[in-house]
Amino acid sequence: MKVSINHVQKSTGMIRKTTHHGVAVNVEFNSEELAVIQERQLENDIVLERGYPSDMSDAQIEKHANKGLGSKLLKAAVSGRDSLNFNLTVTKLMKGEDVYFLGTPVEAKEYEEAVKGGLVNLKGWIVANAEVEQETASFEL
Repeated sequence: MKVSINHVQKSTGMIRKTTHHGVAVNVEFNSEELAVIQERQLENDIVLERGYPSDMSDAQIEKHANKGLGSKLLKAAVSGRDSLNFNLTVTKLMKGEDVYFLGTPVEAKEYEEAVKGGLVNLKGWIVANAEVEQETASFEL
């Protein structure tokens, strides 16, 4: 697993410019890791739970929260089930770069540390799922 993390910035707003600080995560899985992920169906595992990104307006947040069942099903069918929430999942990492925006540089640094911790846990989970115990254990009670 090869990981690259970059910090990016973007500004929104015409009159009142707001700077959003993003963390771009790109993970390249090797063929063994991809095989384990697909074999053990780890694609939907959550690496990191996260809320709404800071670059979403209040109107967009409300619109997302109030989506009807039909539009949720349509979006899930077109973009994948993973697109209905903002959590960082294995599927999002497999698709390519994931950029998540936060309000301040401090929050971006804290998020980066949380992502690193989540990726360490993910690597351990993949390794643990790849190995199957060949020995039988016997013990006396």
